[in-house]
This record gives sequence, C-alpha cells and structure tokens, in this order.
Amino acid sequence: MKSMLSVLLPVVCSFVLSGCSGPSKEDLAAAKEECKGFYKRERAKYSAIVEPVDHWTKDGAIVIELADKASEYATSYTAHLCIYDKEKGTISLPGALYQGRWMK
Repeated sequence: MKSMLSVLLPVVCSFVLSGCSGPSKEDLAAAKEECKGFYKRERAKYSAIVEPVDHWTKDGAIVIELADKASEYATSYTAHLCIYDKEKGTISLPGALYQGRWMK
C-alpha cells in the first residue's frame, strides 16, 4: 500500500498542478492586445470601443472575450470571442455558428 501511494501521489500532484497552470502574464497580455487590435481591424465599426473582459484556455489556445461598444457613451456592449494560439501562430474570430466550441 505504501509503495503504491508513493507512486501515485507524484502522478496525481503533477496532474493537478498542470491543470491549474495557464498562460503566463506576458502571453495573456499579448493575447489581449492582439485580439483587440485584430477585432478592431476586421469587424469593429470606426468609433467602436473594444476591450477584453474575460479569458480562459481551451484546446491549447487562449480564448479572449471582447466587449464591443458602439461608442464610449454606449450603455451596452456585444460580446465576441477571439481565439489566440501562440504555438500555431494564429488568431481567429469565430462566427456565431462556431462560438459554442470555444465557450467555457
């Protein structure tokens, strides 16, 4: 029993710790800025205010939720997702039909 515990404990601990690790602060900051700029160039209207409001990781990519307000005086916003994959070197804005795959 003791030998089994000494084998399983490091495996379980490393699994738990790896599940808790996420992107570095630098990677997260870069993802937010890249997504914000990419969304503004590709989809936002000229006077829109775009800000990242949430993030999570899924399938090895950083998912950034962006808030798109029509102007700085707007009281509501529309949420959009941006997928940033540093390893693949890609950034994408999934359409409505594909956003479900990236939701939390």
